[in-house]
Amino acid sequence: MNLHFSSSYTSENLSTELGITFVDKPFEISYQYAETIANQIALANGQPKIERVYFIGDNPDVAIIGANMYNHLLPQEINLRTSISCYNLLTDSKYLSATSCESILVCTGVYEPNKQKLDCKNPWKLPTTIKLDVFEAVKYIILKESWPWIVNC
Repeated sequence: MNLHFSSSYTSENLSTELGITFVDKPFEISYQYAETIANQIALANGQPKIERVYFIGDNPDVAIIGANMYNHLLPQEINLRTSISCYNLLTDSKYLSATSCESILVCTGVYEPNKQKLDCKNPWKLPTTIKLDVFEAVKYIILKESWPWIVNC
């Protein structure tokens, strides 16, 4: 897990106040940040804001849980959203537009379907779909978004 620290100094040398902000999977703020960047890129290229986000990961215990937590957050009123992980969320909703999030588990890293089973008792760890690799995951997204001409090139 990456920990990003932000610090504010109340006095130059006498006392230090250290605030900790977690900015990595599976915290929802990481997924909000990714959506924010995707929307900034879309708008800069004359495209509309996104309605659905897809997160691809190889670890059901981290990336898939995080994406599913984010999907749980999206139906909430944007200014009233509450983090399941109890950490802060982004407060500027200007670039947050998604209404759904899909979690795509790939078999190219931590998760190996021949060696481990998914924990069906924990719905947070269950992906929307499982694909062999990132290429197959991207093809899935393209077809789901009705852009078949891109796949057929």
